[in-house]
Amino acid sequence: MRHLFSLPAFLLASSVAAAAPAHKAPAGQQNAASFASHQTVTEKEADGVYDLSGLPHFSGQVAQFLPSSHGSVVGFILHDGTQVFISPDQGHTLAGLIKPGDTVDIRGLKGRTLPIIRAFGLTSPRGRGMQDTFIAMPRQSTEMIAGPDLVLHGEVWMPLYDLDGQLNGAVLKDHSVIYLPPREATRLAAWLKPGQTLYAVGTGSSGELGVAIDAREIGPASNQMVGVAVGNAPPPGPAPGSAGYDIIPGSEGH
Repeated sequence: MRHLFSLPAFLLASSVAAAAPAHKAPAGQQNAASFASHQTVTEKEADGVYDLSGLPHFSGQVAQFLPSSHGSVVGFILHDGTQVFISPDQGHTLAGLIKPGDTVDIRGLKGRTLPIIRAFGLTSPRGRGMQDTFIAMPRQSTEMIAGPDLVLHGEVWMPLYDLDGQLNGAVLKDHSVIYLPPREATRLAAWLKPGQTLYAVGTGSSGELGVAIDAREIGPASNQMVGVAVGNAPPPGPAPGSAGYDIIPGSEGH
């Protein structure tokens, strides 16, 4: 009797085993394979830690780098005037990846109203790519830059913005870049409009990646320049000896 009952059980087990697949990949591997099958060739070349396929895709031709005042680059400008930004610590990687005239693919976020893109992934026409580390390093201040003053002058091509969308200078038609603290750029915004003639003096960098300065003086003519406050310092208080000199702002109600 034992053999009669065990034979059907053996046949049933054998049929189940035959119907089962020989190997089933873990769920994680299946998802990765599915994602890879939908990637473009250029996206596969630019693989990094993060999946950027969900970010908006842009494409355009590089007109120039956006040089920093200390010799690196913080992004580039497309021929349509869009300013594309990366983390400053990725500047040298970017400079080795693309060059003016290249048509590049960008994964990133576009400004709501401003012509700016925060790029998180880039692919060159040669199939090489980079993925941003998402680390935002502060731009070096004027005090950290050694070197002689540079004098820039010419016609403004476009106002310049930073990663936060704040006005912070101008790009001239000769591709040189003038940086200002956002507070000062807002104060002098009328001088930063396209077509305006601009003169500026400050410390900076001039090299194969471009010319850029942190302006210390700026104006519409060489004899009409005004001083620029370094950084976002608060506006000066009342002069010594005046009625408001000894008053601490915010203390009037105490």
